[in-house]
Amino acid sequence: MHLLRNISVAVRAAVAALGSALFITLSFWYQRRVWSPQPRYQHLVREEQEVRTKSQVLVLGLCGAGKSSMLRGLTPGGGAKPDHCRPTRGFNFMSLDLANCQLDFLEIGGGEELRRYWPDYVRKTEVLVYVVDSSDRRRLPLARSELQRLLQVDPQLPVVVLGNKQDQPDALSVSELHDALSLGSVSEERRLFLLATQLRSSHHSLQTFQDLLLQLL
Repeated sequence: MHLLRNISVAVRAAVAALGSALFITLSFWYQRRVWSPQPRYQHLVREEQEVRTKSQVLVLGLCGAGKSSMLRGLTPGGGAKPDHCRPTRGFNFMSLDLANCQLDFLEIGGGEELRRYWPDYVRKTEVLVYVVDSSDRRRLPLARSELQRLLQVDPQLPVVVLGNKQDQPDALSVSELHDALSLGSVSEERRLFLLATQLRSSHHSLQTFQDLLLQLL
Protein backbone atom coordinates (compact mmCIF):
# COMPACT_ATOMS: atom_id res chain seq x y z
CA MET A 1 0.00 0.00 0.00
CA HIS A 2 2.86 2.34 0.92
CA LEU A 3 4.55 1.57 -2.40
CA LEU A 4 1.38 2.30 -4.37
CA ARG A 5 0.97 5.61 -2.54
CA ASN A 6 4.53 6.60 -3.46
CA ILE A 7 3.94 5.66 -7.09
CA SER A 8 0.73 7.72 -7.16
CA VAL A 9 2.49 10.76 -5.71
CA ALA A 10 5.31 10.40 -8.21
CA VAL A 11 2.89 10.19 -11.13
CA ARG A 12 1.02 13.29 -9.95
CA ALA A 13 4.28 15.18 -9.58
CA ALA A 14 5.36 14.17 -13.07
CA VAL A 15 2.04 15.25 -14.56
CA ALA A 16 2.20 18.56 -12.72
CA ALA A 17 5.75 19.15 -13.93
CA LEU A 18 4.79 18.28 -17.49
CA GLY A 19 1.79 20.60 -17.31
CA SER A 20 3.91 23.46 -16.00
CA ALA A 21 6.49 22.90 -18.73
CA LEU A 22 3.80 22.92 -21.42
CA PHE A 23 2.23 26.07 -19.99
CA ILE A 24 5.58 27.89 -19.93
CA THR A 25 6.38 26.72 -23.46
CA LEU A 26 2.98 27.73 -24.86
CA SER A 27 3.10 31.08 -23.07
CA PHE A 28 6.55 31.78 -24.47
CA TRP A 29 5.47 30.72 -27.96
CA TYR A 30 2.31 32.85 -27.77
CA GLN A 31 4.27 35.84 -26.56
CA ARG A 32 6.74 35.47 -29.42
CA ARG A 33 3.91 34.98 -31.90
CA VAL A 34 2.14 38.17 -30.81
CA TRP A 35 5.08 40.47 -30.33
CA SER A 36 7.36 39.26 -33.11
CA PRO A 37 8.40 42.16 -35.39
CA GLN A 38 8.31 39.91 -38.45
CA PRO A 39 5.84 41.17 -41.10
CA ARG A 40 3.68 38.07 -41.10
CA TYR A 41 2.96 38.60 -37.40
CA GLN A 42 2.32 42.33 -37.53
CA HIS A 43 -1.44 41.90 -37.88
CA LEU A 44 -1.43 39.90 -34.63
CA VAL A 45 0.39 42.74 -32.89
CA ARG A 46 -2.21 45.22 -34.10
CA GLU A 47 -5.06 42.98 -32.93
CA GLU A 48 -3.46 42.74 -29.50
CA GLN A 49 -2.91 46.49 -29.20
CA GLU A 50 -6.22 47.70 -30.57
CA VAL A 51 -9.19 47.52 -28.25
CA ARG A 52 -12.34 47.39 -30.37
CA THR A 53 -15.83 47.52 -28.96
CA LYS A 54 -18.98 46.14 -30.53
CA SER A 55 -22.35 47.78 -29.98
CA GLN A 56 -25.79 46.60 -31.02
CA VAL A 57 -28.18 49.10 -32.61
CA LEU A 58 -31.77 48.05 -33.29
CA VAL A 59 -33.55 49.74 -36.21
CA LEU A 60 -37.35 49.63 -36.24
CA GLY A 61 -40.18 51.45 -37.97
CA LEU A 62 -43.23 50.81 -40.11
CA CYS A 63 -42.68 49.27 -43.53
CA GLY A 64 -41.76 51.90 -46.10
CA ALA A 65 -40.35 54.34 -43.54
CA GLY A 66 -36.88 54.15 -45.14
CA LYS A 67 -34.96 51.95 -42.68
CA SER A 68 -32.97 50.04 -45.29
CA SER A 69 -32.18 53.17 -47.29
CA MET A 70 -30.95 54.88 -44.13
CA LEU A 71 -28.63 51.97 -43.33
CA ARG A 72 -27.28 51.88 -46.85
CA GLY A 73 -26.69 55.62 -46.69
CA LEU A 74 -24.34 55.09 -43.73
CA THR A 75 -21.95 53.02 -45.85
CA PRO A 76 -19.46 54.77 -48.19
CA GLY A 77 -21.18 55.33 -51.52
CA GLY A 78 -24.27 53.50 -50.32
CA GLY A 79 -26.76 56.33 -50.55
CA ALA A 80 -26.51 56.98 -54.26
CA LYS A 81 -29.79 55.26 -55.20
CA PRO A 82 -32.05 55.26 -52.14
CA ASP A 83 -35.21 54.58 -54.16
CA HIS A 84 -34.04 51.11 -55.17
CA CYS A 85 -34.35 49.57 -51.68
CA ARG A 86 -37.14 47.05 -51.30
CA PRO A 87 -39.15 46.80 -48.07
CA THR A 88 -37.57 44.46 -45.55
CA ARG A 89 -39.68 41.32 -45.20
CA GLY A 90 -37.67 39.84 -42.37
CA PHE A 91 -34.31 40.87 -40.95
CA ASN A 92 -31.46 42.96 -42.31
CA PHE A 93 -28.01 43.12 -40.74
CA MET A 94 -25.26 45.63 -41.39
CA SER A 95 -21.96 46.20 -39.62
CA LEU A 96 -20.23 49.59 -39.71
CA ASP A 97 -16.53 49.70 -38.80
CA LEU A 98 -15.36 52.95 -37.26
CA ALA A 99 -12.26 53.95 -35.33
CA ASN A 100 -11.94 51.45 -32.45
CA CYS A 101 -15.66 50.74 -32.68
CA GLN A 102 -17.98 48.44 -34.59
CA LEU A 103 -21.67 49.24 -34.84
CA ASP A 104 -23.86 46.23 -35.58
CA PHE A 105 -27.22 47.34 -36.96
CA LEU A 106 -30.14 44.92 -36.85
CA GLU A 107 -33.16 46.01 -38.85
CA ILE A 108 -36.47 44.20 -38.47
CA GLY A 109 -39.27 44.59 -40.99
CA GLY A 110 -42.24 46.75 -40.07
CA GLY A 111 -45.04 44.49 -41.24
CA GLU A 112 -47.80 43.61 -38.80
CA GLU A 113 -46.63 40.01 -38.53
CA LEU A 114 -43.17 41.13 -37.35
CA ARG A 115 -44.10 44.03 -35.08
CA ARG A 116 -45.31 41.63 -32.40
CA TYR A 117 -41.70 40.47 -31.96
CA TRP A 118 -40.18 43.94 -31.69
CA PRO A 119 -40.23 44.10 -27.85
CA ASP A 120 -38.17 40.89 -27.62
CA TYR A 121 -35.32 42.54 -29.51
CA VAL A 122 -35.62 45.86 -27.70
CA ARG A 123 -34.56 44.06 -24.51
CA LYS A 124 -31.33 42.93 -26.17
CA THR A 125 -30.06 46.14 -27.76
CA GLU A 126 -28.06 49.16 -26.59
CA VAL A 127 -29.75 51.85 -28.67
CA LEU A 128 -33.12 51.89 -30.42
CA VAL A 129 -33.42 53.76 -33.71
CA TYR A 130 -37.03 54.34 -34.74
CA VAL A 131 -37.55 55.55 -38.32
CA VAL A 132 -40.73 57.45 -39.23
CA ASP A 133 -41.93 58.55 -42.65
CA SER A 134 -42.61 62.24 -42.04
CA SER A 135 -44.82 62.47 -45.11
CA ASP A 136 -47.05 59.49 -44.30
CA ARG A 137 -49.66 61.39 -42.34
CA ARG A 138 -52.22 58.59 -42.61
CA ARG A 139 -50.06 56.12 -40.67
CA LEU A 140 -48.60 58.54 -38.15
CA PRO A 141 -51.08 57.42 -35.42
CA LEU A 142 -49.93 53.83 -35.95
CA ALA A 143 -46.27 54.90 -35.88
CA ARG A 144 -46.94 56.76 -32.63
CA SER A 145 -48.69 53.83 -30.93
CA GLU A 146 -45.92 51.40 -31.91
CA LEU A 147 -43.23 53.78 -30.66
CA GLN A 148 -45.00 54.39 -27.37
CA ARG A 149 -45.36 50.63 -26.92
CA LEU A 150 -41.62 50.17 -27.43
CA LEU A 151 -40.77 52.96 -24.99
CA GLN A 152 -42.52 51.04 -22.22
CA VAL A 153 -40.33 47.96 -22.69
CA ASP A 154 -37.13 49.52 -21.31
CA PRO A 155 -37.41 52.94 -19.63
CA GLN A 156 -33.61 53.40 -19.65
CA LEU A 157 -32.88 52.53 -23.27
CA PRO A 158 -31.58 55.47 -25.38
CA VAL A 159 -33.84 56.17 -28.37
CA VAL A 160 -33.13 58.05 -31.58
CA VAL A 161 -36.20 58.90 -33.67
CA LEU A 162 -35.47 59.70 -37.31
CA GLY A 163 -38.07 61.86 -39.01
CA ASN A 164 -37.30 60.59 -42.48
CA LYS A 165 -38.27 61.88 -45.95
CA GLN A 166 -38.17 65.54 -44.95
CA ASP A 167 -37.75 66.41 -48.63
CA GLN A 168 -41.28 65.25 -49.46
CA PRO A 169 -43.95 67.99 -50.02
CA ASP A 170 -46.31 66.69 -47.31
CA ALA A 171 -43.63 66.05 -44.70
CA LEU A 172 -44.26 67.24 -41.16
CA SER A 173 -41.68 69.55 -39.63
CA VAL A 174 -39.62 68.38 -36.67
CA SER A 175 -41.82 70.26 -34.21
CA GLU A 176 -44.99 68.86 -35.80
CA LEU A 177 -43.53 65.38 -35.72
CA HIS A 178 -42.62 65.84 -32.06
CA ASP A 179 -46.27 66.52 -31.26
CA ALA A 180 -47.66 63.85 -33.59
CA LEU A 181 -45.55 61.16 -31.90
CA SER A 182 -46.38 62.44 -28.39
CA LEU A 183 -42.70 62.76 -27.52
CA GLY A 184 -43.52 65.47 -25.00
CA SER A 185 -44.98 62.79 -22.72
CA VAL A 186 -41.67 60.90 -22.54
CA SER A 187 -39.82 61.15 -19.24
CA GLU A 188 -36.99 63.68 -19.19
CA GLU A 189 -34.72 61.03 -17.65
CA ARG A 190 -34.70 59.05 -20.89
CA ARG A 191 -32.14 59.98 -23.53
CA LEU A 192 -34.41 60.55 -26.51
CA PHE A 193 -33.47 62.46 -29.66
CA LEU A 194 -35.47 63.47 -32.73
CA LEU A 195 -33.50 64.07 -35.93
CA ALA A 196 -34.68 65.09 -39.40
CA THR A 197 -33.32 63.12 -42.35
CA GLN A 198 -33.82 63.14 -46.10
CA LEU A 199 -32.19 60.47 -48.17
CA ARG A 200 -31.79 62.44 -51.41
CA SER A 201 -29.29 64.75 -49.69
CA SER A 202 -28.52 62.63 -46.68
CA HIS A 203 -24.81 63.01 -46.06
CA HIS A 204 -25.00 65.76 -43.45
CA SER A 205 -28.02 64.40 -41.58
CA LEU A 206 -26.70 60.83 -41.52
CA GLN A 207 -23.29 62.03 -40.34
CA THR A 208 -25.03 63.82 -37.47
CA PHE A 209 -26.93 60.62 -36.74
CA GLN A 210 -23.73 58.57 -36.74
CA ASP A 211 -21.98 61.01 -34.41
CA LEU A 212 -24.93 60.88 -32.03
CA LEU A 213 -24.80 57.08 -31.92
CA LEU A 214 -21.12 57.16 -31.03
CA GLN A 215 -21.82 59.55 -28.17
CA LEU A 216 -24.64 57.40 -26.83
CA LEU A 217 -22.56 54.22 -26.99
